[in-house]
Amino acid sequence: MPTALTRYVFWQCAGPFVIASFVLSGVIWLTQALRMLDLLITQGQTLAVFFELSLLALPTAVNTVLPIALFCALLYALNKLITDSEIVVMYSAGVSRWALATPVLILTAITIVIVMVLNLYLMPLGMRTLRTKLFEIRGDVASSLIREGAFTNPVPGLTVYVRARTPDGGIKGILVHDGRDPRQPVTYMAESGELVRLPEGPRLVMYNGNIERVIRSGDKTESPLTLLYFDKYTYDLSQYSTASESASPWEVRERYLGELFNPASNDIYGQTRKKRLRAEGHDRLVAGIYPLMFALIALATLLPAPLNRRGYTLRIGLAALVAVVARVAGFGVVNTAATQPAAIVLIYLLPIAVCAACVAVLSGFRFDRNFGNLRSRFAGLPFIGSARR
Repeated sequence: MPTALTRYVFWQCAGPFVIASFVLSGVIWLTQALRMLDLLITQGQTLAVFFELSLLALPTAVNTVLPIALFCALLYALNKLITDSEIVVMYSAGVSRWALATPVLILTAITIVIVMVLNLYLMPLGMRTLRTKLFEIRGDVASSLIREGAFTNPVPGLTVYVRARTPDGGIKGILVHDGRDPRQPVTYMAESGELVRLPEGPRLVMYNGNIERVIRSGDKTESPLTLLYFDKYTYDLSQYSTASESASPWEVRERYLGELFNPASNDIYGQTRKKRLRAEGHDRLVAGIYPLMFALIALATLLPAPLNRRGYTLRIGLAALVAVVARVAGFGVVNTAATQPAAIVLIYLLPIAVCAACVAVLSGFRFDRNFGNLRSRFAGLPFIGSARR
């Protein structure tokens, strides 16, 4: 059972962590949502579709910010406990550093579980669903064509105008001008119509209208205007659909872990990018170590700190510098492993080495003092002495 001290320190860290996670996730979610806003406006989608697509991108945003939010929250909470002299009182009462680190590590363990679930399942699932939805929107010519009281150009050379839409889904006052072939422009006009979705693709069925056609050669007209009246005419809209693009192979972030390490034999994309996919797979596995690394950096920087009434700005800055350098180096190692498989071991070795160094500091190891002792011991060896002379 957790003690009162463990619960107190845990909630002192968990509160800022939740707030930081919401704020940072909101910022990244907003930047991703704005990228889709223009597409939704041009395709005439509803606000509900916009929020649905935004939520599908949310696992990627949360996965990115959780380790950063944990690090910032721990720096804030530990610094507050130190400046309020609470940690000094705990030390005076005989509480050890590892006893204080225990609630932090519990919070870190929860973060690791969330990060791994996001990395291994929710993030690729969200990216896949998002991609499928975007292709459906791009291929849904009906939504881009049928916009009441507006001229739309879903593809170059095609202009569509609809005067009004009825509550039952009908259409009033239709004009379709197909000028994709400048030598044979065609104009369709109808009093009413409806949009029909068939397995072969969407169809625009028009009633009581006419078709105007002209054949041209250069700047000259070879045939007079031909006018054809109809009671019912079906216009094929599937020729403008791009939904077939959804059959393209899944990209790196859209693949599950098994597909990263073992792409199918008929997966040309995966077979030609095996090194890149394998590096991404190892990066997802090592993602669970980085929250622990960030937590240990914060603990190793602030818990052994002596009492200083001027504050701990330098130590916080040092912790941020070490965390940034270690994470950027991690990205660099992953990129190197995408071309040099021998560097895969460094993907794991880098964060583990940082964690080990932080554990040594928390345990009371002094690098400067111990390295000084080593230098003094090796100084008496014959080869060291001869090298100096």
